[in-house]
Amino acid sequence: MLAAAIGLAGCAELGLPGDTGSLSFGKVSGGLLLRGARLPDHGPGFTTRDVWRTRNNRYGTDEMIELVTGVAFRLRGRTGGADLVVADLSARGGGGEGAQAFHRSHQNGRDCDLVYFTRDAKGKPHAEETMRVFDADGKAKDGSGDTIDVARQWLLVRELLTAPEANVQWLFMYEPIAQKVLARAVELEEPPALVARARATLRQPGDSARHDDHMHVRVYCSAADRDAGCIDVGPLERLDREGLVARVSLPTELAVALHRVAKLR
Repeated sequence: MLAAAIGLAGCAELGLPGDTGSLSFGKVSGGLLLRGARLPDHGPGFTTRDVWRTRNNRYGTDEMIELVTGVAFRLRGRTGGADLVVADLSARGGGGEGAQAFHRSHQNGRDCDLVYFTRDAKGKPHAEETMRVFDADGKAKDGSGDTIDVARQWLLVRELLTAPEANVQWLFMYEPIAQKVLARAVELEEPPALVARARATLRQPGDSARHDDHMHVRVYCSAADRDAGCIDVGPLERLDREGLVARVSLPTELAVALHRVAKLR
C-alpha cells in the first residue's frame, strides 16, 4: 500500500492526481486534512480572538471555510453590530498535531467552533472575548451579566441549515440552549420542515463536553472527499434522500498514506 502511495504521489505532488482542492480523509476523530484552506482572522461579519489565533487551528475543507465566511457575510447587519466569533477549526494538516490537546475531533477539517451570540448586562449585542459557560437559563455563570442572544442564535442556526456552501450534519449545543433556540423558531412561525431539521441537527453530545460555552458545527464529507476516503459517522438518511451519498472508491488507508507521502515531499 505504501509503495502504491509513493507511486501515485509521484504522479502529482499534491497527493491525488487531478485534484487541486482540499481533501478530508478518515473520520473527524482520527483523520487528516490535505491542502486545507485557512480561515482569515477577520472578515465581513466574523472575527477571532488571540487565544484561538495563537493555537493556529484555523484550517478546514474548502466547503467549511466557504460555509463560515458565507454565513457570516449574509448575517452581517442583522446581528446588532456584533461579529460572529470563530474559535478552533483544524490544524493545517489535520490529525491530532494541533487539535488533539483541545479536542477529540477537529482532525479532518469538518469541524468548527462558534462562540455563542450574546448580550451584555445592559442588553446590548456583544461579541465575546472568550467562551463563557452558560446555565440552563442562558445566563453566564461568571457573574458578567452576559446572556445568550436567542434571537441571533436562531438566525445563525437557520443560516447554517439553509446554506448552499456545505451540508451541515450536526450543531452541538447545550440542550437547554437548544430548546430556547427552537422555541424562537416556533415563535417566528418558521417552516415546520426547517424546525424539524433544526431539532434533528441540534444535539448535546453524550461523549464529550456538553457545549454550554460554544456551538460546534460539523459538516458532512463532500462527495469528492467521500470518494477519496472521508468517512461520515452518524445518520446519512438526509444525504441519501438528496442523492449525495457516494461509494468510497479509494480505501481510507491508501488515502492516508498518500497524504503522509505528500507531506514528506
